Amino acid sequence: MHRSEPEPPGGGRLHGRLLQILGAFSGVVALVAMWQLGVFGGGSDREPVSAVDAATATEWPSGAAESSSAAAAAEASSSALESPSASASPTESASPSHAPTTGAPHSEDEAPEEEEEHEEEEAPAEEYACVAYLSLDDEWQDTVDVEVEVVNTGGERLGYWEIDLDLDDADIYHHWNMEDLGRDWYGAENWNARLDPGEDTVTGFQAEVEWDFDLPSSVPCTASE
Repeated sequence: MHRSEPEPPGGGRLHGRLLQILGAFSGVVALVAMWQLGVFGGGSDREPVSAVDAATATEWPSGAAESSSAAAAAEASSSALESPSASASPTESASPSHAPTTGAPHSEDEAPEEEEEHEEEEAPAEEYACVAYLSLDDEWQDTVDVEVEVVNTGGERLGYWEIDLDLDDADIYHHWNMEDLGRDWYGAENWNARLDPGEDTVTGFQAEVEWDFDLPSSVPCTASE
């Protein structure tokens, strides 16, 4: 009598299919993981690779590259930290350098100059002073007629005045309203010796002159009380 083999139950088929599905899903997940690692594992300049080549061709950065990049980053950060201190040092040294050279000493030097100018402006005029102005009144051939105006330029009334008529290329032979004191000096008469401040008196002389005679505009004058 022929005996047939028993058929496998339905639960065994289902279990086998589930195993196949899980194996296929695991393979897909592995391929996706390797593809992501190949695309995103390298730098920005790395070209994307296929999922199959990712497992064999993916290169990881070496230890020397990592150490060199870390050293470069450390050097850049240290230079960034040092640059503010270097730029700040000139400003700190610049501010004190100008303080001692300018300021109070300059103003102290100007103050005495202003005081001296103020004192000069307020200085009183000389008590006794005069000036003698010369003007050509007439001339003919080698002779001149000169007018002399004596003016009291001081702050007090004059009691007497003298003038120096030592003129080059001139020889006085006649004079009026003044006395000959010798050595080319001439003095006031009794009636015109006293002059109030700003007052004047007129005298004159005649002289023989050389052809190149040049009459000065004024001559020295001394005044006394």
